Amino acid sequence: MAERSRTGTVLGSSRGERRGSLALSAIALLAVAAAVTAFGAILDEGLWGPSVLVVVAAAIAAAATARRFLRRWPVVGASAAALLGALLALTVQFAADTALLGVVPLPGTIARFLELIAAGELSIAEQSIPAAADEGIRFIMAVGVTGLAIMTEAVLVHGRRPAFIAVPLLAILAVPVVLAPGALPMLSVLATAAAFLLALAVHRPAASGGAAAAGRALAVAAGVLVAALLVPPLLPPVIAGAALPGTGLAGLEAGINPVLELGDDLRRDSPVTALRYTSDADGGVYLTLSHLADFEGQTVQPVLGGAATDDDRVGPPTWLGEQVPTSTATTSIQLENIRSRWVPLPAAPLEVTGLEGSWVVDPQGITVSAVEGSFRGGEYVVESLIAEPTPLQLREAGVDAEGLDRFRAVPEGLDPIVARTAAAVAADAAGPSPYDQALALQRFFTGGDFDYSEDAPVELGYDGTGADIVAVFLEARAGYCVHYASAMTLMARTLGIPARIAVGFLPGSRNPDVPSEFVVSTDDLHAWPELHFDGIGWVRFEPTPSRGAVPEYASDDVPAPGEEPAVDPETGEPIEPTAAPSAGPAEPGESASPEPTPGVEGADPSDLIDGGNDGSVDGVSAAGPLQGGADARPLAAVLLALLLLLLAAPGAVRARRRARRRRSPDPLDRWRELRDTARDLGLPAEESSTPRALAAAWAARWPSDEHAPARADALDRVRTALEHRAYAQPGGRVDAPEIDELLGALRRSAPRWRRVVATVAPVSLLDRTPADERLLAAALTT
Repeated sequence: MAERSRTGTVLGSSRGERRGSLALSAIALLAVAAAVTAFGAILDEGLWGPSVLVVVAAAIAAAATARRFLRRWPVVGASAAALLGALLALTVQFAADTALLGVVPLPGTIARFLELIAAGELSIAEQSIPAAADEGIRFIMAVGVTGLAIMTEAVLVHGRRPAFIAVPLLAILAVPVVLAPGALPMLSVLATAAAFLLALAVHRPAASGGAAAAGRALAVAAGVLVAALLVPPLLPPVIAGAALPGTGLAGLEAGINPVLELGDDLRRDSPVTALRYTSDADGGVYLTLSHLADFEGQTVQPVLGGAATDDDRVGPPTWLGEQVPTSTATTSIQLENIRSRWVPLPAAPLEVTGLEGSWVVDPQGITVSAVEGSFRGGEYVVESLIAEPTPLQLREAGVDAEGLDRFRAVPEGLDPIVARTAAAVAADAAGPSPYDQALALQRFFTGGDFDYSEDAPVELGYDGTGADIVAVFLEARAGYCVHYASAMTLMARTLGIPARIAVGFLPGSRNPDVPSEFVVSTDDLHAWPELHFDGIGWVRFEPTPSRGAVPEYASDDVPAPGEEPAVDPETGEPIEPTAAPSAGPAEPGESASPEPTPGVEGADPSDLIDGGNDGSVDGVSAAGPLQGGADARPLAAVLLALLLLLLAAPGAVRARRRARRRRSPDPLDRWRELRDTARDLGLPAEESSTPRALAAAWAARWPSDEHAPARADALDRVRTALEHRAYAQPGGRVDAPEIDELLGALRRSAPRWRRVVATVAPVSLLDRTPADERLLAAALTT
């Protein structure tokens, strides 16, 4: 009677587990959905969430449905059904026009999938954070997340250790952690942790040690959750000069530093073509994206403002003086690998044609940016003015115009070395005018005492753009364009000269196949200072050694005070023309970009000026480059090593368990090893079968040779020891027989391919280990 009662308990438990598997599948879906919400830190707003979760839900629903009808091989059958469900969902959502009846995949469907993967990879390479979740990115997300979801559901439903679902869930959360450190939404972490705790509580094997064991598991998980909430605020703040996460030149975004991680970008290889243009301006033109003005802590903030308009007329700029000689240039720009909030424009644009929709125009810049989100690609034509101020005009100009206090502001607590150095340089200027002081500042950096270096700021710990970084840079005397532009801007302000930082592109190089065309790559990303002179406007200078083209009005050939050529009093033009465009074109026929040399600024496709994709103006969003065009071989090697470790992990865990059981003195452990080995090899190993029945089934597969009696005796000893173990008094000891010969016999009875699968992917790891009383009850059943 007792034996039948225990057997009934086993059968009832089995039915309960089948009923509970549906709840576990639902919890797996909930946990994955909670983890996926963390992608909001790296993706623009949109329907990427439902797009991914529809595929995940289809896969899990297919697995749960198949599991209810399968009695043999439930793990394999459910996994196959999940893959099929995911394939159909991907087909309906992304390639319905290539499929039979919009559902059944055809060869064209696979081709479409490959196209989407390629498009997604390119989009990831081109975009910055937050990225726009286009179709390619959504497809890659759906495939990756669904694969992890299938793993989560299989471990939770079939496995006996539900805590292992933390591995795929953490893999999902790791993506935003790696791409945007510090931006992981706490709500996503809390939701995922709550789903994880729910899985622990609902999963029956989690409580196999009784209520106390379940309580301990929940207490530990809750403790980890509380620690995650309380510990981060207690950690020390980021040290001065450290880069904020998720920013960079590609991150021209309100409220963040648009050039803070430019050094990381410049230290990468594999530049790509950002844009092409033709222009009737000799030597090409500098292309400006945005201007930076406010030094706040460790950042410099962009200049924002203006109203949305769909008018093509954007200029002339309000700052350009009427007496400044100008010429007109027409530039046709073709964007290739750019996703941006800001439109690359020559200095002083008048009219921009070809842009669709409304744009925010800053009349002080002039800069043009998207109302919200970002734009990618396109072609437009810009009519702009090229200012040609003479040295005499600049030397006679003051710097006292009203409305420029923002550009004269010096950060509080600025290291005295900045003002002291500026004063010393100005004292040696050729004349007392602000223009002569600006020339002296530029020559201070280009005179040979400073070195262009992308590595020195990192090695010495002053990489960035903050005011404190500038002080360290002036002592170290080595850096790249960001440091030179920031230093000259601050030093000019200490002398009372309004100054700002411009970010954009150098003129690029002539296309040898199309001489009228300039090709601008990510190597041409640049930052430079602009100083304001009354009656003239913003004037570009070039303090970075070996980079860019020094304007003629700022070259070493500028006449000394009193030696300037005469100026026509009516037109303001020099009697002896001086070609010195404000936009800074290089000499005709010359490339404004230097030949590639070690240390030349360059960036990968991720640097393609993603000028803040959400269009926010309150500074709450962060932008940063995604990994893209850099050499992928080291990353591929790491991923391959991780993949190999992942493939080897199940076999290693199974081998360790086998070794432990073989050393165990408990007959129950020896029997478990025999049963699990049979399970891995695809031999009879059902939980519902008694040890006698399984022993008979195994023996029937062994050959009738001279070793058959010995194998039968060994199997009899194991079964008998298990039965004695079931009858033994509590604390009693029953010797466990050796099982090595039986394990070898089981392996030899399976085909070679099956033995390989059993070694690499032992399915017994997914089985729930029956409780001791259930195995012993089966041993007593005849």
